[in-house]
Amino acid sequence: MRHDIIMPALGMAQDTGTLLAWHKSEGEAVTQGETLFEVETDKSTMEVEAPASGFLVSVSARDGDEIPVGQVIAIISDTADAPAPGETADKEPVEAAQKPDSLPTGKPIIMPVLGMSQDSGVLVGWNKEPGDAVKQDDILFEVETDKSVVEVPAGVDGYLAARLAAAGDDVPTGETIAIISEDPVSDPVDRAYSSSAVPAASADQPSVEVSEKAPATTVAEPAAPKQPEVSRRREPAPEGKVLASPKLKRLAHQAGYDLAHLAATGHPQPFHARDFEALRQAHETAGKRSEFAAPGAVITRLSARVSPVALDAFLDWATGHIESASDASVIAAFAGASLADQATVRIDRRGTSETYSARQRLSETVATEGEPDVIIHDLRGTFISSAELPPESAPVIAIVSSGDELMLTLTCTNALLAGKDAAVVLDNFAGRMADPLRHLF
Repeated sequence: MRHDIIMPALGMAQDTGTLLAWHKSEGEAVTQGETLFEVETDKSTMEVEAPASGFLVSVSARDGDEIPVGQVIAIISDTADAPAPGETADKEPVEAAQKPDSLPTGKPIIMPVLGMSQDSGVLVGWNKEPGDAVKQDDILFEVETDKSVVEVPAGVDGYLAARLAAAGDDVPTGETIAIISEDPVSDPVDRAYSSSAVPAASADQPSVEVSEKAPATTVAEPAAPKQPEVSRRREPAPEGKVLASPKLKRLAHQAGYDLAHLAATGHPQPFHARDFEALRQAHETAGKRSEFAAPGAVITRLSARVSPVALDAFLDWATGHIESASDASVIAAFAGASLADQATVRIDRRGTSETYSARQRLSETVATEGEPDVIIHDLRGTFISSAELPPESAPVIAIVSSGDELMLTLTCTNALLAGKDAAVVLDNFAGRMADPLRHLF
């Protein structure tokens, strides 16, 4: 089987990379995971690993060459002979490429390479709607691989003229998933990913004939996988090992689910966050109960006291100067930052629930849906003066007014947070509540 080796994107706004040196010679056998070459941009240097075992053939770039991101620079083949022109990954003749719909002209945005051996990424969600104006530093979308979830900025100013993939699509790296135009468009395109569609050429790069040297940002590479599921490996994982993304591992840990039960059903690996529902069903079938509800679970309870003076002043300032800010979103941002760089936080207050995607920047903490990573019961303004609420599917922090202070009480099981980790989370949250300015810096 043929595997195309492309120039990866080391930065979200990167257009080209400099090939520093090949670590393998043309015709030489390579093993999956071995370093193939080194690439450099103006910000970083990276060693790129072989995505598969085979022979390195059809090398089209030399040391020192500056190469467009997404351009095919070599092939890993089953034999030491270069594939015949027009030969696809499954050695069948190339059929005529399917004609794409009419697409706007502009800057193509590709699925970036976020890992050395990554050949695709799952589009978690879009942060911009079709037709929206975007700045180069605006977060355009989020992408998940088997190792990380990354926010991808637009990289260029303009208007989102086309979205060529939908949330949940598994898209090969180098494929065009969006187009940003210089001017507004009257009828922006919004559709799911189609592996048979030809990516649009940029405004200053006309389409060219398909060849091994054609950049992926201008032409659909005929050897591209025919199905987005190409990276959903169905071969068995190493004995006793389950391959899953960090996000799904965290969700499974919080819910007390064992990923081995999902593997036992034959579900293709690596598992992603979108497989959580399948994991839940696998546990129901196996008759398992979540660990946080299991009898005899070890429960951690921790409390902290802080003055509300600085918090009240900060909430008044934030809600008056940040358009999207509310008391709940600010507290959600504090809680999320205390747990991780990005977290889902549910705020329960006076019979209502609001869920936020919490980030460090208050203006980027926005309403969302999904299972929370931490639950905040905001009981300020009630007659309740103390609370130790039972843990749920996530750690629970209760906030109550006690005299001239706020009492913060965290409860969780060891399945959700180890005792020492729970102490760090509560200490970080209490520190932000007592001195909100530390959150800004």
